[in-house]
Amino acid sequence: MGGTQIADLLLPGVEVRVDQLVLTDTEARVAVRSRAAAAACSGCGQRSSKVHCYYKRTLADRPVAGRRVRIELRARRLVCGNEDCARRTFAEQIPALTRRHARRTEALTAHLTDVALFLGGRPGSRLFQRMAIDTCKDTLLRLIRALPLPSSGLVPQPGVDEFAVRRGRTYATILIDMATHRPIDVLADRAAATFASWLRDHPEVRIICRDRAGSFRDGAQDGAPQARQVADTWHLLNNLAQAIERIISRHRADLRQPLTTHDGRTDDDPTPEGHGHTELDIHGRPRPLVAHTRERHQQIHERIARGDSLRAIARDLQLSRGTVNRFALAEEVDELLVAAVNRPTVRHPVSSSEPR
Repeated sequence: MGGTQIADLLLPGVEVRVDQLVLTDTEARVAVRSRAAAAACSGCGQRSSKVHCYYKRTLADRPVAGRRVRIELRARRLVCGNEDCARRTFAEQIPALTRRHARRTEALTAHLTDVALFLGGRPGSRLFQRMAIDTCKDTLLRLIRALPLPSSGLVPQPGVDEFAVRRGRTYATILIDMATHRPIDVLADRAAATFASWLRDHPEVRIICRDRAGSFRDGAQDGAPQARQVADTWHLLNNLAQAIERIISRHRADLRQPLTTHDGRTDDDPTPEGHGHTELDIHGRPRPLVAHTRERHQQIHERIARGDSLRAIARDLQLSRGTVNRFALAEEVDELLVAAVNRPTVRHPVSSSEPR
């Protein structure tokens, strides 16, 4: 079989000539060179056939019959004949085979990218080990990141919410197309100005589905005053569940039937620590915050009974003066438990103008 026929078999659609083919038990090495008489300069595009020098490039290709394929290309560096071009010489690139600085063929890169999109980094690398292709998870992830982002098009009904990049420190914003339920963009922070700037770039927005954070409310009013703001279902149900839990916690003594806990006991039965139903939440689970409040109240009042000052108690227990004073003024721990089990959210406060 001639070199041209071998090239058409191994590298269909690529303008190269095979000079040598070496087969081993695990690898196929193919020595090739370009068949083109001239090549276009990468700087100005003018074609040149004047050879400056030759050099060797090694490319990995898709495996054949369980063997790794290594292409040894006799590449050319050509002289650009355009005096106005900034490049004196340029390296020849063979269409559908090579790119600048690439060590894989275009076909192998496309194959790696397809598998990375389906499986991800680590599972994809394990699969390629069985397919006689040398790669790693980081390479597959870089191929995914290099892909161009698809255009979201018009988004008349976006959904917006925040997520933690580093919980308690760094937050970002994700935008969802509520018609397709697919992500369309990620903003660097959760500030109102950032969200408003995105909305100004999308004047087609008519409905904004969001949570009840004040920053998203202000950003929507500033960036898309024509849009209607609605609360998403999850946050409505979550707010409802929290409100019901607070109400039931305040009126547990009025319940006609005792609630059964997760271990089969009722609220009238003592807990393992010897406390009553105030140690349990609406689901019958122990409340660590309540137990901690009881313990701290007992410690502070024992120190007060011994004659210790509030300043000394705060220093020894590593508490603020205000906290110690609040516990000292509460004769009964039940006065503190109401606040302990019904704490307001630490997120943005809800204004009276928010939708209910």
